[in-house]
Amino acid sequence: MFFTMPWTPTYAFPHPLARVPQSAGYWLSYILVDLLIWWGIRGHINNFRKNKLNLPPIAYFSTYHGSISHLPTGYMWSPHVVPKPNDWGPLVDVVGYCFYDLGSKYQPSEEFVEWILKGSPPIYIGFGSMPLEDSIKTTNIILEALKNTGQRGIIDRGWGDLGAHSNIPDDVFLLVDCPHDWLFPQCSAVVHHGGAGTTATGLKAGCPTTIVPFFGDQFFWGERIYQKGLGPSPIPVSQLTVESLSEAITFMLQPEVNSRAMEIAVSIQNEDGVGSAVDAFHRNLPAQLPLPTPPPSEKDEGPNPLQWFFIQIGRVCSLPCGS
Repeated sequence: MFFTMPWTPTYAFPHPLARVPQSAGYWLSYILVDLLIWWGIRGHINNFRKNKLNLPPIAYFSTYHGSISHLPTGYMWSPHVVPKPNDWGPLVDVVGYCFYDLGSKYQPSEEFVEWILKGSPPIYIGFGSMPLEDSIKTTNIILEALKNTGQRGIIDRGWGDLGAHSNIPDDVFLLVDCPHDWLFPQCSAVVHHGGAGTTATGLKAGCPTTIVPFFGDQFFWGERIYQKGLGPSPIPVSQLTVESLSEAITFMLQPEVNSRAMEIAVSIQNEDGVGSAVDAFHRNLPAQLPLPTPPPSEKDEGPNPLQWFFIQIGRVCSLPCGS
């Protein structure tokens, strides 16, 4: 299995989809998140196995054991950004980032190239496919923060429609569809939503980073950036203001932050994430594939005490959602 965010239980940090304040709950957060997600999708998975793959259904606890700790897993991020926790065993590898090479085929417009060469490296600000409740308000916050800090900026329109209905000054460029691996090396710093791929590309380019998380693992990557000194504390989108964004830009432009970002960039550029991933895959292949033993049907498997406990937690957690 390969994934871009941690899913193997650890005491080092909480599950990316769980906001756990106390370290005592870190390990348990992986079990709870996994169980709740399974509870919502188990019917789809088992129907697919039965009707499309002609396989028996998965019984969660007897087959899956409540986590992926017993399964070979490769995590596709740099160990210089998030080192492998000490409590992850030999079945788990942190292989490094695996990048697409999109920038080598990109042909920017003459207008865009001229604008980039006209002044100092700009600040990139964009939130990709994230929705915005008020794109005009968010655009005005961005423009005012750039003005306050005296910086040129690139605003990526994205799915949130940033800049579409605003007067954009000459020192700000409104961009639509540009590969990040071409764009970020042109920038002095980046502000984005914190998706795993966008975060990786910014770090490889040596860009100090501010993450404005919306949901999911974006908060996790924001905290990792902050802990490494590669950017300020993440700013949840609901807390984005002219003041908070101005302070974040000022933080990123400090020479020591830029120096740390360049050091991480060199380390990432010297990694071979794809090669390490292939090596990990082959290393974990058994010499002979075992014949599958059909697991017991979920209908025949009564809940054991531990399973009963998690069922009750799942029901309580579902109450606020009206389930």
